Amino acid sequence: MNNKLLAVMLITLPFNVMAAALLPGDAENGKKLHDNSSCLGCHTQMTSGKPDMLYTRADHRVTDLGGLISQVGNCNKMQKVGLDENGVNDVVKYLNESFYQFGD
Repeated sequence: MNNKLLAVMLITLPFNVMAAALLPGDAENGKKLHDNSSCLGCHTQMTSGKPDMLYTRADHRVTDLGGLISQVGNCNKMQKVGLDENGVNDVVKYLNESFYQFGD
């Protein structure tokens, strides 16, 4: 592929597409962290037993990858979950791949 064409394509790609492709983390570990920490318990309590509803409802507050990263970080801090940066990245990667698909 012509290098100039490749450069133009990369410049014109939406930010979320590039960011999602480069998103650090391990989705499999993110699922384990999500399910075994207070995330799942809190979301189950908030939704009367349907925790995935927070991610799949039409009016969810998270509308882009930056918002997802921010929300996971806020939950981690507010609920004192105790995830380190790698853990937060893993949970973000899991949620994006499983529910949001920002960048697809």
